[in-house]
Amino acid sequence: MKLKAFAACGYLGLVYFAAGRVQGLHPLFFPALGAFAYLMITRQSAWREMLKMTAGTIVCSFIGSILSLLHPSSVFLVIDGLLVFWMIHRFKWNAPPIIAVSLIPFFSRSPDWWTFPVSSGIALIGLTLTLAVASVLAQLPAEKAIPSFARGETESNNLANEEPA
Repeated sequence: MKLKAFAACGYLGLVYFAAGRVQGLHPLFFPALGAFAYLMITRQSAWREMLKMTAGTIVCSFIGSILSLLHPSSVFLVIDGLLVFWMIHRFKWNAPPIIAVSLIPFFSRSPDWWTFPVSSGIALIGLTLTLAVASVLAQLPAEKAIPSFARGETESNNLANEEPA
């Protein structure tokens, strides 16, 4: 779990850095991304469930963006909330941050209606892939996870340590 936590926090830092420095990447970083990272790390979920959660977030973000585009009002915010609550319950996504992502378009304006859904999808897919790599690395034995050159070993050291046949 420690490796996944370091990987997730490193990913969050990288996304935050990119969002603050590169024009147009600002929507990649959103506070709910940290909540998703915590959910994905602490729950011993199958990757299929994490991908369902990511897909649900993208769908609900599209719904929030479309409703906000139609009429950015309290009534449409309530409709968005009710629809997303129903979808979370119906499809058993079990990820409360989905509602937060669907509400982002009501509080933050974007020139294009598709910016927030695409950005949240990219950010969550990147997080999922980062945690998948960390999970694979955590399962490897230590001597395979760290290449020999990184441990300071050379081929001559390895040959000197071998016993004669």
